[in-house]
Amino acid sequence: MRGRAGFGAVLPLFLLASAGMAAAQEFNQFIGFGDSTIDSGFYRVLPNPGGGVTYNGLWASAVANGAGKPTTSPGAMSSEALASDFALTAAPSNQGGTNYATSGAKNVDTNGPVNGGFTQAIPTVTQISNYLAATGGHANSNALYLISSGGNDITYAAAGGTGISGGYATPTAYVIGSADSLASAVAKLQAAGARYLVVRGQPYSFGDTTTQADRLLYTKTLWQTLAADGVNFVPSDYNAVRLAIAANPSSFGFQFIDTGHPACVPTQPNTVSSAWALLCSSNPAAPYSLVTPNAERTHLFADDQHLTTAGQKIVADYEYSLIVAPSMISMLAEAPIKTRATLVGAIQNQIPVSQKQHGPSGFDTWLSGDVSSLGITNYHGFPDDPATPVALTAGFDFKASTDWLFGIALSTGRQKDNFSLGFGNFTEHEFAASAYAAYLLGPLWFDAVATYGLIRDDINRAVPIGITVQGNAGKADGSNISLAGETGFNFHIGVFTHGPVAGMVGQQVRIDGFTESGSFTALAFAGQLRNSAVSELGYQVSADAGLFVPFAKLVWDHELVTTDRVVTAWLTTTAAPSYWMPAVEVGKDWADGTVGTRVRLNTNVVGLAAFTGEVAQKHVSAYGGEIGMNVTF
Repeated sequence: MRGRAGFGAVLPLFLLASAGMAAAQEFNQFIGFGDSTIDSGFYRVLPNPGGGVTYNGLWASAVANGAGKPTTSPGAMSSEALASDFALTAAPSNQGGTNYATSGAKNVDTNGPVNGGFTQAIPTVTQISNYLAATGGHANSNALYLISSGGNDITYAAAGGTGISGGYATPTAYVIGSADSLASAVAKLQAAGARYLVVRGQPYSFGDTTTQADRLLYTKTLWQTLAADGVNFVPSDYNAVRLAIAANPSSFGFQFIDTGHPACVPTQPNTVSSAWALLCSSNPAAPYSLVTPNAERTHLFADDQHLTTAGQKIVADYEYSLIVAPSMISMLAEAPIKTRATLVGAIQNQIPVSQKQHGPSGFDTWLSGDVSSLGITNYHGFPDDPATPVALTAGFDFKASTDWLFGIALSTGRQKDNFSLGFGNFTEHEFAASAYAAYLLGPLWFDAVATYGLIRDDINRAVPIGITVQGNAGKADGSNISLAGETGFNFHIGVFTHGPVAGMVGQQVRIDGFTESGSFTALAFAGQLRNSAVSELGYQVSADAGLFVPFAKLVWDHELVTTDRVVTAWLTTTAAPSYWMPAVEVGKDWADGTVGTRVRLNTNVVGLAAFTGEVAQKHVSAYGGEIGMNVTF
């Protein structure tokens, strides 16, 4: 695989105007805001959560015996599982961590005797304000933010909203107001620097008629208001997750998926009526423990509201897939940059052979085959993309004079890119046509190669969700147009020819948008544009030893165009705003070396073998071999 250079100065100015929308970065912190759906143990260091006499009386024993999170402890919450996917932690904010979520939190209102709920809960909007106050008003731009809140507001409103606050006349108005308030706080978070936000929706296909309506209204209001405020966020369709589990519980390992069969049951006479997962542990000495030893895997709900460990993992896996999918799909536009370099290299390797051949008609035909290894490493915690491209190129050229060579070439290439972490693959096919020219003027030489290629991608994006693997399929068409060239000066010392080489290659890769089909994890993706303009500067040498002509070339490549771009995606399960995430970003500098030999097989046939590899390019490893044959007639 070659990082060849070319003659990009004559390409359209779009190559120098590729604007990046967001600097691609590794996630260096997880930050959570919300209620018990993502609370990772905020109350564990507090004497009680403010849940009433019975609840508070059981609290010390619960914590002492491993409980304290709203799930089947010690299992991880979805917030913890999602953070761990990126080698981050989601410890509670009052225990040295950055998860501000507290069970029982409403969006704005503080809990009390009138509106109910844990009295020590901190409203979600206040959590965001507290975070910004602690950071001097600057949100970490490289953090992953998870916001999951609103369920307690909806429960309160559905119950009649006794003592409703904020001047809202009806429960419906209260639901809208709580969603708008959270959206405003999230918008302030983005304005302060936050870029990567996951905002979870409500399960609006479940519950009684009023609850379903309120959950749908809340989700639509929250997402639409965020979009209207210009907030880029990943909409997490928790409702689609619940529907998928309900459609086929056994595939996820569940025997019971209703709140009437919770995993956690009381181990002593004193019981509470709701949210008892906070008191539950696999330790039988806790006030609530597992109904069976494997209940955290066979039951979806831990209590009347909260998910078991298996349920939490499913939600985390789903949200992880939404976050990483755009960068994975960005490989469709990134990989052709490297495979086109292989094609250009094959043509440039054949040009010296055709220039030195002297058949009676001045025509040459040649054939070249390439096998390469290409690895593109993604951001930490994101699936990588190893591939083995293969290509076959046939060319035909003629000498217009002793100085000029003109030719055409047709090539076909295929590569199967296997995403790491079990995330499936995509197969890329390209058919390309090239025209090339070369000129010799004493020791000075140059060549130019213009290529247009059609791309076809077959995408099979697999998404591990819990114990399942959800398959999604899609097809995308595209193109790659490039103009490449090199120039150099030859010095001759005995059998050796050597000298400097310089040049540039310009490319524009376009991949059309497409929509996946398959599971609840399927997404739609917008079209992509990847511009590239790579300069090269180096040295080459060859030795004419009669039958063999070994050669070597070493160049330093530099990408002149920004590689900072984004990929936009949409959910296919519900109406939701689109979102973007950074594309994979590869290094802008690397060294590229080629060693090989030409072999004269008879008076009009020359064989060629070469090995090319590159080093020092961030996030890329590439090397490959070429075998070719040139026949003059």
